Amino acid sequence: MALAMPAERLPQRQPRRAVSAPPERHLTVVPSGAKRSISYFAFTLVGMFVLISVVIGFQAYIAQQQLTLDHVTNELRLAKRYHDELRQVRAGLIAPDYLREQAAMEGMTQGLGARFVEVPESAVASVAISTGNMDPAIAEPSPTASPLRPLLAPQGVTP
Repeated sequence: MALAMPAERLPQRQPRRAVSAPPERHLTVVPSGAKRSISYFAFTLVGMFVLISVVIGFQAYIAQQQLTLDHVTNELRLAKRYHDELRQVRAGLIAPDYLREQAAMEGMTQGLGARFVEVPESAVASVAISTGNMDPAIAEPSPTASPLRPLLAPQGVTP
């Protein structure tokens, strides 16, 4: 900083005092280290706020997913219970004793014997002729594609 002063010097008339009082200042200079520490503190405070907000949001998301999982688990348990009840009802409906009772109520009786009837060759020939125009998949189904296969399979096992 340059200071402009007149080139002529006047002789000093008063002797200098040994101790001079500094001029009164109204402004103070803040060292740059204090500014840096204040900005570091503010950045740390904002960072902690963001971190805590993220943790709280993540915990809320986990709680929401847990509630959804509990709801689905409860529905699954109720569906399994209902399925078991339906299987029990089905087993009761196809039980031999129940079927015998229902047949007796309908007026059915047990057969006393079997009688075989001879099929004439003309009927066999007419059936063979009529099935000649059929789709081979329908006329000669494979043994694995039997419609009774699901009924003959053991319970709980599908082929």
